[in-house]
Amino acid sequence: MLRRKFAVAGRKWGSRLGTENLIGIAGFGGAAQAAIQDIENGLPKRLEKLRNILEKTLEDRAKETIFVGKEVSRLSNTSLMVTEGWKGESQVMAMDLAGFAISAGSACSSGKVKSSAVLQAMGLSPQMAGCAIRVSLGPDTQEADVLAFADAWASAYDRRKARAG
Repeated sequence: MLRRKFAVAGRKWGSRLGTENLIGIAGFGGAAQAAIQDIENGLPKRLEKLRNILEKTLEDRAKETIFVGKEVSRLSNTSLMVTEGWKGESQVMAMDLAGFAISAGSACSSGKVKSSAVLQAMGLSPQMAGCAIRVSLGPDTQEADVLAFADAWASAYDRRKARAG
């Protein structure tokens, strides 16, 4: 009798405990295959080249902007940049008005108001961490997209400097 009660109590939504999520497993397998195909087709290298074009273009326009992790191996499709004195949220709004979607801070701090503890652990002050933005490139991003973003960001940067100066 005890054995039967255990078996009934162990069921979840009428299925045995431990029933595999076959649809989830198949989906994960498909995603893994697609990721391998992207790597074999050179997507990470292409995105790294575009990220470097973006950073070089912005670096030429805003010399004091810091590109976090620039000297080390990092994600090929992501740039995290800090421009002291220009709040990340203000940059996000300016780029949104220009038609670009970016994020403030690190990925670990998305949706939070206070500055990223991750960026602070990487050596940025709380004030500098609050000035960080994250720009991510997608598989369909082209060089023209990167240059259009760089131009829009640099124009907003120039307007900000003119108001402050």
